[in-house]
Amino acid sequence: MTYHNAIKYIKNAPNVTPDDSLAKERITKLCEAIGNPQKKIKYVRLAGNNGKSVCACMITSILNKAGICSGALTMPLLSEIRENVRINGEPISIEETAKFTEQVSKAVLSINSSSKDTAIFAPTAHEIILCIALLAFVAHDCKLALIESEHNSGDPSRFLPIPISAIICGTIPSDDQEEISKIYSYIQRGVNEAISIPQDHKAFKIIETACHKANCRLTISVPKKAIVTSLTLGGSHFTYKNAEYSLRVCGRFQVTNAILAIESCEMLVRNGYKIERSHIKSGLLSLSLPSKFEIVSISPTIIIDSTYAPIAIETVSDSMSELKHLTGTKGRLCLPFNELCEEYTEALTKRGYDIESIVALSLFDGEDISQSEIHSIPLTVCKTPKLAAKKALENLNSDTILLISGKANVSEKIRYEMLGILSF
Repeated sequence: MTYHNAIKYIKNAPNVTPDDSLAKERITKLCEAIGNPQKKIKYVRLAGNNGKSVCACMITSILNKAGICSGALTMPLLSEIRENVRINGEPISIEETAKFTEQVSKAVLSINSSSKDTAIFAPTAHEIILCIALLAFVAHDCKLALIESEHNSGDPSRFLPIPISAIICGTIPSDDQEEISKIYSYIQRGVNEAISIPQDHKAFKIIETACHKANCRLTISVPKKAIVTSLTLGGSHFTYKNAEYSLRVCGRFQVTNAILAIESCEMLVRNGYKIERSHIKSGLLSLSLPSKFEIVSISPTIIIDSTYAPIAIETVSDSMSELKHLTGTKGRLCLPFNELCEEYTEALTKRGYDIESIVALSLFDGEDISQSEIHSIPLTVCKTPKLAAKKALENLNSDTILLISGKANVSEKIRYEMLGILSF
């Protein structure tokens, strides 16, 4: 199987269907057909609405410094699918993607040829990606896997064996009953430890009750215990538990993510992993996070963040507000053509920013792009990422901050084109 055929096979697979009664039976059967790789790995579950990928990157960087081979799986599907599965922070190769996809496709053919059922066995794209990841983790002899939960109920990884720990990233809105119920179920299955950033009272009580019933140790990382000594465009410096740390990424919320990663590594130490304080410090310092509140230029200031959830928009806007003394208050936005334009405009205006213009990317035929302004702010709609990047940079003054945001499959395309224009 070629890489092109592998990607085609995955993309042509059925989509996830909510409340799929056959999901558990299907992933169980598929895993059996490829040798039950899920039984050969240890993994940590990353849950929550925001910050899972960043936390996974931080822990991976620390594990690299400790010489511990790790794998990571993120969902939903990215524009470059092999980047969904990473080994030691790097996407699996084109050859491996084709190889593991072929193993899965042959297993599907075997199931269908031996089945007496008239219904065709057809795994979803998410189930295929999960199996590709499991095969990759085993092939590379990963000592730990970091598996992110998917927001929807069709997440096949929920049927994997019990993880070492559940790490709850980001604040969960108390009205997000689906996510709270999902985390409750993870803990009730028998997880030994759960680690979370501070939650609101309602969400915390539910998590605490679940941990108490399951005899699960609950650790809360407390950002307020961190003393932030420096917060600049070039990075952040902070003290936590009498130790000093530095990040080359900026934003107070990245300090919050780093504290969660530190507590997660302490959990791994309790579970037998040899991680020293020096590994944590050097791992955090060497970390780079493309499209995660990434400063790609200082003059003019250009920030790229793959964000679309309402709570994440508030977090990004808070972080930008903290940098106003360095960047000024004039702003330009480059976003997908949807409700993000209004949400970001309102969030940043509320924090004192003067949004001068918006460049919106519309990739879908038939989308109504007749709108020429939002809240009296000029709006330019582009049909390609290259044109959006060009328009966003056009006549950009050094005293105007440019924010590029949206889902990863949009913001990363604009990032690629923009770096090409800037010749980075």
